[in-house]
Formats: sequence, C-alpha cells, structure tokens
Amino acid sequence: MYEIEGVRATPGGRISVRFHQHGYVERPDRRAGRVAETLFGEGAGCLTALVLLASVGLFTLLRKNGAPEAAVTACMWVFIVAVCYGAVIALLQWASGVADILLIAVTFPALLIPGYRRMVLRRWRGGAPENEPGWVPGTALSGVWHQVDPQGRAVVTVRRTDGSVTAYVPPADKARNLHDHFDTLLRQARPAPAPYQQPAYGAPGYPPQPWQGNPGQQPGHHPGHRHG
Repeated sequence: MYEIEGVRATPGGRISVRFHQHGYVERPDRRAGRVAETLFGEGAGCLTALVLLASVGLFTLLRKNGAPEAAVTACMWVFIVAVCYGAVIALLQWASGVADILLIAVTFPALLIPGYRRMVLRRWRGGAPENEPGWVPGTALSGVWHQVDPQGRAVVTVRRTDGSVTAYVPPADKARNLHDHFDTLLRQARPAPAPYQQPAYGAPGYPPQPWQGNPGQQPGHHPGHRHG
C-alpha cells in the first residue's frame, strides 16, 4: 500500500490517493482531519514531551546560574503549558480508544445479522480495499500521461475505460511517484501480448515451406531418378 496526500484532482477537488496491488482508492482530503492530526496526533505528543524535557533542563540551569527571575518564571510557564497540552492530547487519545470500544460493544449484537456479519468479515479479510468508497480497479484504466501545464505544475492525466478523464496535480516531489503507480496498475491490467512463436515442424497448422520439399519424400530420392 502506498498513499499520496495533498493531490488536487479535476474533477474531484483535494484528495489523497491510496494505491493497492490491483487498484486504488480516492479519499477526500479533509482539512479538519489534517489540522486535528497536526495538533493532537502522535507527532504533537512527541513534540510536547520534548518541550517538557527541555523546559525542565532549562529551568534547572537558569536557577543554578542565578538568571533573572523573569526568565525563570517564563520557563516555568512553558513547562505548565506543555503539561496541560500533553494532558489534553492524552485525554483525547483515551477518549478515542473508549469510543472504539463502545462502538464494538454497541454493534456486537448486529453480528447476528448475516448481511452485517459478511460485511465485517470482508473488511477483516484480504480484499478489503475493494469495499471502500472511491475504489477504482486497475482494469478501469486505459491510459496515463505525465506532463507540465502552462503554470509549470506537474500534471498526471488518467483516462478510464468509460471515457472519463481526470487530471491530478500532486505535490511537486510526488508527481513521478504518482505517475509510476498509475502506470504500474495500467501495465498489470493490460499486459503486453506474448511474442509470436512459430509452430514446430510437423505440428498441426505448420505451413510447408518451398525450400523444405515434400515432407514424405525420402532423403536422396528424387522423382524421375532411376538407380542402375
């Protein structure tokens, strides 16, 4: 699986493209989700922990060297704010885990319904991407091109077998990767024909060639030649 985020599709708007072995999934790239991940995700938690450690070390160093009280107080406030922010992140992570547990508990009785049970099993087993909204199989592709538009942006254009055309403008450093992944899907779905192989001599359908003579004729025997 390989995902490219921040792709602007026409039509489609801002999306992320997730490639799988036999197709790809287009997902709306929601700004709210990106902001939440930036502010309260794992990266934010690691950065907060680093700020906490740095503020403790700086506070100790300032107190030992007799720094001005204002600098010591500012360092202390940085520590307090980092602790509060870290607590908020931990609380949100805990709430997310609890919500997942509650969702499982609430929907568990629904597993008795055959249709719902089959849907859940399809998602747990292999082939789950095919069940996601926005799934496009590789067999739906008929062409892919990489070019530069008048604004100097790299554009990857994809044509499907139904005649629809979509232009993707990815981040500059992801343009080649996006094209290559689409091209790989296209090649897998449209393999090159095998080279022609001439049938072996004597095989059904083998056409006799003029320079081979009569296949039933014995070597050294020529019509009309009599041995003395």
